[in-house]
Amino acid sequence: MRRIFFVMLAGMLIFSGCKTTETQTDVSVSIPLSGQFSMSAENKPSPGELPDDFPRKSIDKRQDTDTVLNPEPWWQFLGSDDLDHLIEQALVLNFDLKTLDARLAQARATISKTDAAFFPLLDFSFGGQKKHTRIKTSSGSSPRTDGSHSWDGSLSGSYSPDVWGEYDADKKAALMSHDAAAQDLSAFRFELTVNIVQTWVDIIAARHKKQILHEQIKTNDTVLKLLKLRFRNGKATALDISQQQEAIAEVNAQLPLLEKQEQVLIHALALLSGKTTADGIQLKTVAFDQFSPLPDIGIPSDLLKNRSDIQAARMRLLSATWDIKAAKADLLPSFSLTARALFSSGKLDLLFQNWVATLAASIAGPLFDGGQRHAEIERVKAVVQEKVNLYAAVVARAVFEVEDSLISIQKQDQYVRLLEQELAIARVALRDALVQYQNGKSSYLNYLTAQAGVQRLERQLAGEQSSCVKERIGLYKSLGGKGASGIHPSGNRPVASDGGVE
Repeated sequence: MRRIFFVMLAGMLIFSGCKTTETQTDVSVSIPLSGQFSMSAENKPSPGELPDDFPRKSIDKRQDTDTVLNPEPWWQFLGSDDLDHLIEQALVLNFDLKTLDARLAQARATISKTDAAFFPLLDFSFGGQKKHTRIKTSSGSSPRTDGSHSWDGSLSGSYSPDVWGEYDADKKAALMSHDAAAQDLSAFRFELTVNIVQTWVDIIAARHKKQILHEQIKTNDTVLKLLKLRFRNGKATALDISQQQEAIAEVNAQLPLLEKQEQVLIHALALLSGKTTADGIQLKTVAFDQFSPLPDIGIPSDLLKNRSDIQAARMRLLSATWDIKAAKADLLPSFSLTARALFSSGKLDLLFQNWVATLAASIAGPLFDGGQRHAEIERVKAVVQEKVNLYAAVVARAVFEVEDSLISIQKQDQYVRLLEQELAIARVALRDALVQYQNGKSSYLNYLTAQAGVQRLERQLAGEQSSCVKERIGLYKSLGGKGASGIHPSGNRPVASDGGVE
């Protein structure tokens, strides 16, 4: 009767535990996405959303690591060999990139560690002992010394089968964490290329402004010489010369700031490239002169596969769902097989002739833990819900980044066109002011004011033109580096005549 009772009790415990696996993990990811971005060619949004079972679809279809870590060379649309060389170096030497590489190696080792749970464990031990005992039976007797030797060894093994899939869930969670780390590395590599390109553009803009400044200084020096000649002929005053010298000093004062900006940016570029010195940073491009139409931006759902940060958030969500299964499996009984062989002898050559072997099987499970395991399940479920919200936030942020880039490009292009119009009008006003001054109908101060306005607009336009390039780079960044095309570098040529110096 007692035997029947224990069998029934064990059956009740096992089957009651099995019922905990019937409840499926409730993970719902529903993110409404518009059919198109607001600035698409046809602004006719059609509601769409991720399916409710999205986290469970293709859970074992992992991306190839080499594909993830080697994204498309999106920056090559700029057509700069020196930029290609800088990025090639940075993707190998960057210090932060090496740190993330090490983190990915840690995640890879964690997978190997979880794999070990599927295999039996086998341990051994071996040792020897030498014992000496000194005995004296009386005060008048001589002491007697006894000695003994002993040798001991053991082999022990254990195996716990993955009956409820706990080890398998841990492994899949580790796989998803590894993929998330790979996506983090891919996102950083992409972010690194973006930072290098933006810094490169800023350096080009600083050099372009320097070029404009040198032209302006040259022009102002020429005007000063003409003024001195007019002064000697009685056609200009000392005040005219002083005002022109002040204008020259004002333009000259801008040059050290641009040189400082250029050097600081070169240092930043060297650091991004994994260098400890700025030696070897050589840039040949001077300016950009034209922009092609924007690339095909696709639809919002394309971001789900194009952006590494979204993929990383998705992998972390999937990893958390497998943690729920592992926590539920911890409620169930565990089975184990153990084997042990003990060897002991006073002589080494007889060690393996004296042995004891045992083989045992056991089942163990929780009876009462104060609700600890159920609380762990609830905790992991809350973690999953947190990952769901984080994933939704990353997707929403990515969509708005594209929207922000589109509106920024549109308004920046409009601003540059208006600046070009303003510069053209200012140049006409400068010519009129020069004619009025030469005819004695206006003071030289009016000409200086018009000249300062033209030179300020020329420098400002150079900076805003580089901002147009950076806004387009921002669009490629928000799209995940896809569809890069459209900007043509001008090489060593100056900018177009409407944006240059007369």
